[in-house]
Amino acid sequence: MNEELQINVEPCESDSDTCVIKLNRVVATTPEYYSTVEEASDSPLGGKLVELEGIEAVLMQDSIVTLLKPVDGVDWGPIAEAAAVLIRRHFEETDKIHSQRTREMNEAEKALFVEIQNLLNDDLNPMVAAHGGFIEVVDVKEDDIFIHMGGGCQGCGMAAMTLRQGVETMIRQKVPQVRNIHDSTDHGAGENPYFAS
Repeated sequence: MNEELQINVEPCESDSDTCVIKLNRVVATTPEYYSTVEEASDSPLGGKLVELEGIEAVLMQDSIVTLLKPVDGVDWGPIAEAAAVLIRRHFEETDKIHSQRTREMNEAEKALFVEIQNLLNDDLNPMVAAHGGFIEVVDVKEDDIFIHMGGGCQGCGMAAMTLRQGVETMIRQKVPQVRNIHDSTDHGAGENPYFAS
C-alpha cells in the first residue's frame, strides 16, 4: 500500500520564473522536460501539467516537479493550486488501478506487459495525446492483456473504436500471442471526457 500522498508547493515570488513542488512519491526516475503536449505524449502527468494555462514548461525528476513560466506571466498561486490538484488526481487514479491487481505477474507476463506498453508508447499514445488521452497496460494474466484508457480517452465516444480498430489491431499484428484484450477503464467516470455527451 502506498503511503498517503504529500504535496508541498515551495513558496515562490510572483516574478519568479519557476515554482517547485515536492512530493513524497516519485514522478520520474530520470529527468523529464516537456514544453508541449506532443513532447509529453509518453507521460500522462507531464501532459496534463504542460497544458496548464500560463505554463511554459515542466521539469520532473525524482519526487520534484518544477513548473516554468515567463517572469512577467500570471501569478503562481492559481497555477500551483491547479498543478497540485492534477498531481493528486494522477496518483489517485494510478493507486486505484494498482489496487485492483490481485496478484503478482510471473516473468513471462512481466515481459509481455513491458512489450505491449512500449508498443503503445511508440505507436498509439502520440496520436491519442492529441486528444488529451493516453493508453496504458494495467495487468497481464497469461496471454490476456488489461488496458486502461485515461485522460481524454476516458468516457470518449470513440474509445470503443480506438480500442477495437487501433489498439487491438496493432497489438495482434505485432504481438500475435496475445489472446484477449480487455478495457478496464471506467468510462462513466472522468472530469472532462473528450466526446462526453
